Amino acid sequence: MTITYRSVKGSNLTAAEVDDNFHDVDDRITELEDNPPEPTNISNITVVGTQMTIYLEDATVFGPFTLPQAHFRPSVVATVGTATFTPGLSDANCYKLCSNAGGCEVTLSDDADVAWLPDTEMTFDADNAAGLVSFVGGSTDVTVEPPTGFLAQTAVQGAVVTAKRIGANRWRLIGLLLEDVTA
Repeated sequence: MTITYRSVKGSNLTAAEVDDNFHDVDDRITELEDNPPEPTNISNITVVGTQMTIYLEDATVFGPFTLPQAHFRPSVVATVGTATFTPGLSDANCYKLCSNAGGCEVTLSDDADVAWLPDTEMTFDADNAAGLVSFVGGSTDVTVEPPTGFLAQTAVQGAVVTAKRIGANRWRLIGLLLEDVTA
């Protein structure tokens, strides 16, 4: 049965023609419900770096799509054996084991000197056999912010402190810091 179109016929449809049209559409829907078509399945998925491509059995290709990824925090442990240390971009998101027996002064550079990324972190460990680690800004524009009542210095040997960039030329210190007893 075929559908009768009013525009093709050139006049109004009769009641029988309208019923035939509905019957034809109902038959087609019933056929699809009883015998659904086979889907085209995925044959392969490839991922190269952060790019994913989906291949179907009929050779259709979707992608590449960029996959979301977590912010990578490398667990690189490096030793700093000097009395002073000025970290650079390669030190971002790293763990520094400060081993100088006399301690280590960490200078956090001005954003004009180092293109720090937002949310940069650097962790410093006052190694058990070493002196304490202190933190200073590389210029008057750099603010090093320990919590209220604490100094910008590790409290004891073995203490761990993270310097987190929280804004332009702003570094917040998080960890076991020396209490400010003069306040």
